[in-house]
Amino acid sequence: MKVVQTEISSEEHTLLVQRAKRAGNSLKELLRSIIRSYLSSEKVDPEDSFFDLKFEGKKGERGSVEHDGILYGTGD
Repeated sequence: MKVVQTEISSEEHTLLVQRAKRAGNSLKELLRSIIRSYLSSEKVDPEDSFFDLKFEGKKGERGSVEHDGILYGTGD
């Protein structure tokens, strides 16, 4: 286990302690549960249609270098 230390507001602390008491858990258990829940919700879905996107540019375009000019009409 690693120890993580951070600062939160008094209001945040009070709300977390109240929620932990309602759930019958310690503050430490509640925070670990919140972290696990957040991290598991962030998983990438490999079936997401975003990954079906294909490059639509033309050979020789410098989009990766001059993207602002191409997108916004600025620059060269």
